[in-house]
Amino acid sequence: MTKIIRLIVSSSLIIGIAFVLLYIISSMYSPQADHVPLLNDQRVISPEVKHYRPIIAQAAKANGVGQYTDVIMAIAMQESKGKSVDVMQASESLGLPRNSINSPEKSIQAGTHYFKKALTRSNGNLELALQSYNFGLGFVDYVDAHGGKYTPKLARQFSEEKSKELNWSSYGDPKYVEHVMRYYTNEKQKRALTKKKD
Repeated sequence: MTKIIRLIVSSSLIIGIAFVLLYIISSMYSPQADHVPLLNDQRVISPEVKHYRPIIAQAAKANGVGQYTDVIMAIAMQESKGKSVDVMQASESLGLPRNSINSPEKSIQAGTHYFKKALTRSNGNLELALQSYNFGLGFVDYVDAHGGKYTPKLARQFSEEKSKELNWSSYGDPKYVEHVMRYYTNEKQKRALTKKKD
């Protein structure tokens, strides 16, 4: 009798684990990806940000970073989800107080220009450029002085040091690269799945 109970429990456990694994795998490749939290957890480009795509594409092209249009869309998503007039939260990049920019077009122009500056200063290293967009271009110098290669550990370290120096509770988002890239990657996956469905 004990062997039978053990067998039933073991079988149930194996079936349960198999079901969870199957759910995860099917979630990643489901054509209904929009409704699968394991794929994007609502972390795809919002309709509000998509509305600005023509302006973002134009600004990206004008700044010589047209190939990064989708990355810039992901930055806008991380910064405001398209729900702020200062879509790319670019006021501070112009030396202005937060949310001073009063038009989405100006925000996109300023944000895209600043991203280009960060990319140039980072010698084309996208991760370093993204984190510098959030922390400020001084982060590039910090990385240069600490081995010359961007790492998430350096981002955390810089954030902690700046917090102490300024006596702030926190400084920037040390996981900014990860947060922007999840929007970029999930949107790319969503598009690929939509194409397969068509």
